[in-house]
Amino acid sequence: MKLNNGKFIAKGLLLTIIGIILIFFPKIITYTLYGICIIIGLFCIVEIIQGITSGDAGVVIPSVIGSAVLIAVVIFIPKIVTFGIGFIGGIVIAVFGITEIVKAINSEKGLIRGIIGAITLIAGGICVFNPFHAASLARILIGAVMVLLGIFNLYVARVMASRNGNSSSGIIDIKDFTTKK
Repeated sequence: MKLNNGKFIAKGLLLTIIGIILIFFPKIITYTLYGICIIIGLFCIVEIIQGITSGDAGVVIPSVIGSAVLIAVVIFIPKIVTFGIGFIGGIVIAVFGITEIVKAINSEKGLIRGIIGAITLIAGGICVFNPFHAASLARILIGAVMVLLGIFNLYVARVMASRNGNSSSGIIDIKDFTTKK
């Protein structure tokens, strides 16, 4: 029976392309959000024109204020998300480092565990006090993992294609089939 590998090819290509974009084009997410702001602004302008021409000025003012607030939020989302990833991730890493140090103190042979805990605690502190660089590193790591997953999916598709070459179609040809009475 032949297996369909189209899903693996599509997933592999998408993961690889998005991973490369995340690694080499760091501002793409910010520019996407700015594009959304432009679209919201254009719709706001259209709504203002419609409100003025139809005589519903009472509806236009709250709509314009709401759109302005939404645009401001979308403009600041990249910085908020970048700060949050680094800061919260740093706290989690620091807590893990403290946990490892405590486990090292309580065990008899905890020197290596203590060193790993200290390094982890320092890395967590760096992430907490410099969250923007930590978020940039996280973006690069996520992009690299996506590229690796994409390559793996393409490999799976290739293996499936080679196995499909050695198998029958799974369809029984009954053109020359006869029954005995």
